[in-house]
Amino acid sequence: MTLTSRDAALLVALCAKIRVLSLPQIADAWWPEAADGKAAARRRLGKLAAADLVSRRRVPASPLPPMEAPVVAWKPDGPTPDCGAAAWTLQRRWAATGGPRASTVYLAGAAAAKIYGGASAGKLPAAYQATHDLGVSAMFLRLLRDNPPAAARWIGEDRLAPYRKRQKLPDAVLADGPGSEPELVLEFGGSYDKRRVAAFHQDCARRRLAYEVW
Repeated sequence: MTLTSRDAALLVALCAKIRVLSLPQIADAWWPEAADGKAAARRRLGKLAAADLVSRRRVPASPLPPMEAPVVAWKPDGPTPDCGAAAWTLQRRWAATGGPRASTVYLAGAAAAKIYGGASAGKLPAAYQATHDLGVSAMFLRLLRDNPPAAARWIGEDRLAPYRKRQKLPDAVLADGPGSEPELVLEFGGSYDKRRVAAFHQDCARRRLAYEVW
């Protein structure tokens, strides 16, 4: 099939940047001008799926809470964040989501991986991880909307993993390459408790890396 520039942008994101996307995420990011973006996206995704360019899966996932700004944003020499307050915010935001429900997610298909390669292509390590991966995707899509040049420098954990031996593996970084010093470390905080927030801060602070927890 002939791929459009919109198809290519979507497939590159799934192959090289993030693991999964929901239909609403795809519609909002790539069909924002459509009168019914979800319907338009669903039709195109059906064709991409028939060509093995995307794969659909049903997994349990919780609706994502609003993510308008990072819960914690820190730079070297800045004050130590209140990790307890950050954990309270991270955990409290899930109260109204209603818990996991069967959801359709889209991954890169085998044909897309052959065209675009990428460490993230077709990977969903565990069904229970879908909420986390959708949260990471929400972070990427927000950056793509607000700062496309920065989004082009997004390197996800699958590409980072071989370069992070005996180091904590963040969800993503902004950097020139997976082995380069990150400009910014990015983490989807999920429902982290105080201990996990503090451990993440300490690791970044020790290496003097700016970070955001969403």
